[in-house]
Amino acid sequence: MFTDLHVHSLHSSGADTPGFLRRLARSLGVELCLCDGVVHEGIASGVEVHATTKRELLSELRRNWRRFDYLLVHGGNMEINRCAVRDSRVDALLHPYAGRRDCGVDTVVARAAAESGVAVGVELEDLILARGMERVRVLAHFREILRLSRKYGFRVLATSGARCRYSLRSLREAEALLACCGFEREEALRALTQVPREILERKVRLRRELSRGVRFAEG
Repeated sequence: MFTDLHVHSLHSSGADTPGFLRRLARSLGVELCLCDGVVHEGIASGVEVHATTKRELLSELRRNWRRFDYLLVHGGNMEINRCAVRDSRVDALLHPYAGRRDCGVDTVVARAAAESGVAVGVELEDLILARGMERVRVLAHFREILRLSRKYGFRVLATSGARCRYSLRSLREAEALLACCGFEREEALRALTQVPREILERKVRLRRELSRGVRFAEG
């Protein structure tokens, strides 16, 4: 089952109700998680942190980490990319290539992500909605992130980025899109099923450790 960690309902930037999205996701064989920055009853709830400076990012992490089942960071700014993958409160750095001509993952980011366990996310909507040369660029970013993950061993997370019913993807559709980007079947399934489940389970484990007095590194 595709566990989709980045879907928005009308409680944030989406267009549909959580209940409708949940029913549709179930019919598609998708485990729905809502990234609205709102705690939903009976649905894994996450937040996508947007920050422009390291200081702002750390402040948002402190404010949000305990509240949600998972925490994603909106990437693009290289300072944010590097800070995010070094902080164990972050579950995944999403679209590190946003607004960039490169993929946003350099040697520093790749090694830090492999060491910390923070996943690097690619978003299917970024590829689907892009046009012309922009789509070529996004495709190249996906392939470069995949190449670096093979070299350095960090985890890749794939999400739909859906903001309405029409953007939800079944496992088969999502797997086919990743295959176009060079993902082997095993790699695609890991990014769509295993990694997101590990992220949800990791938060439970980290909360238990926090309750025992474990401190988390900040950058």
